[in-house]
Amino acid sequence: MILELTVGAGLVAAATYAFRALKHSGELEDGEGEGPLDAKDGPAAKRKKGEKGAAGKREATTPTRSGPRGLRVGDVLLYGDDELWLAGCFEVWEDGFVCRAFATPGSARASWVLQLDAQADELALGQLSDAVPEGAVPAELPVDGLRLRLRRRGEGTVRKEGDGLPFASEKASYVLLRGPGGKHLLVLDFDSGDRLSVLADAVGRELLDLLPGGDASSD
Repeated sequence: MILELTVGAGLVAAATYAFRALKHSGELEDGEGEGPLDAKDGPAAKRKKGEKGAAGKREATTPTRSGPRGLRVGDVLLYGDDELWLAGCFEVWEDGFVCRAFATPGSARASWVLQLDAQADELALGQLSDAVPEGAVPAELPVDGLRLRLRRRGEGTVRKEGDGLPFASEKASYVLLRGPGGKHLLVLDFDSGDRLSVLADAVGRELLDLLPGGDASSD
C-alpha cells in the first residue's frame, strides 16, 4: 500500500514537471489547460478583455454625422449684422426635393431665403421680383443685364408652413433659372392663379450662422 502511494505521488510530480516544461518552452499556448473559464485571469477573462478592446477601437473609428441640415421654419440665420428669421416656408416636391422658399419679414437684406438643395448647402438671398412677364416662363430670360437660363422646370406639390406667406394652393408649376454670378430666379405658379417670383443671389453657407436654438447636426 505504501509502495503504491509512493509510485502515484511520483507520477503526479512527473506530470506536473512536464506540464511546466512545455509551457515555458512555448509549445503550450498561454491559457490552455488553466483554471475555470470565469477565473479572473483565465482564458475567458482574456477573451473578454480582447473583445472590449476591439469594440473600443470600432467605436472610436465610427464616423460621426456632420454637415448642415435643411433649414426649418423658426430658424434664425445671422448674415453679417442682420438676422434672418425664417417665419414661413413653401416647400416644393416632385419625385423628391425641389426647393424651399422662406419668408423673412423684418430683414434689411432679404425678404426671402431660397434653399436649393436638401442639405441647405446651396442658399440664396433675395426679394420679390416683377422681372418675369406674364404667361409661361421662357427657358432664357434677361434680368438686370444678365441672361438667366433654365435649371429646372416641373409640376410639384407644395407644402405651406408658418407665417408671413401669401395665399397658395397645394399644387404649382415651378421654374428655376440660374445666371452668372450666382443669380437665381424661382417662379411658382400656383393652381389658384397666384404667382410667386423671387430673384436671389447665392451666398456661401459659411457666411451664414445658425443662431443657438437650431439643431445644425440633425436632418
